[in-house]
Amino acid sequence: MHANPVLFSITLMVLACAATAQEVRRTPLTLKDGGTPDKPAVFDGKGMIIDLGIDVTSHDWEKQGDVWTSRGPFDKHPVVEDVQRAALFIEEVPIQIMRDRTAEQKTGEKGKVIFMSPETLQPGQMGFKADGSIYFRWPSGKTPSTAKIYLPPAGLASCVNIACSYLTVRNITALHAANDGFNIHGKRLGIRLENVKAFSNGDEGISAHETVQMDVVDSEIAWNGSSAGGVADVNDSITTYTHCELHHNLGAAFSFAGKSHRVTHCLIHHQSKDIELREDAKVEQVDNEWRKP
Repeated sequence: MHANPVLFSITLMVLACAATAQEVRRTPLTLKDGGTPDKPAVFDGKGMIIDLGIDVTSHDWEKQGDVWTSRGPFDKHPVVEDVQRAALFIEEVPIQIMRDRTAEQKTGEKGKVIFMSPETLQPGQMGFKADGSIYFRWPSGKTPSTAKIYLPPAGLASCVNIACSYLTVRNITALHAANDGFNIHGKRLGIRLENVKAFSNGDEGISAHETVQMDVVDSEIAWNGSSAGGVADVNDSITTYTHCELHHNLGAAFSFAGKSHRVTHCLIHHQSKDIELREDAKVEQVDNEWRKP
């Protein structure tokens, strides 16, 4: 799954125009001030861009064909053993961490971590050397002489953390989080996301946990690195997605393991799977369009 260059160029132009009116924020945003059921609070980002990415394009990479290796680990970026998320981005494209499960099992050592060797990687995949150096094979459609390389921040930060109830969040673009673009934990009721964009985050673009009740409308979730989905709502969450667009996420468009969900009038494209259900999750679907690859 690789991005359409024309589509991404248009996206970059839109973000650039927004950035001229709103300074790009380089630190996570935590929202704690909610309202009431009758009068929800509103946080309007007015085009705010939250970009946690670290540009490492100019690093002295060791290059062997289309496999590049960092000369040593990056500061505060230890080896990432969790293959659910991406730990590197080439432009918008998440690079998938690959472990050699067969080799791990053969050692007979519990918890042994062995990454796929550089020569076995497919385009858009990566691993780590014993000293923490990163190696990856360039994704198809990306030119080494022009494409930028980004690390997510150290740790597991999300771009937007919602820590209250009865809150509407509007007009924010979340980029390059190590964890989620929009992360909601706890007993949060009356959460609504409107016209948000969650692009190129290490885990999901949007993820609701525990007993979160959330509605998402008119939003775009794309190029996120979770092996589960661009959206992953779990535990006993209850969520709805209306008039949303999902594309180019490494996993499914939606991955649901929560209590119940509703997906209506959504456009899904450049995804190998539209909706993945886990555990006993239930989902209602109405008038969605999945343009199969």
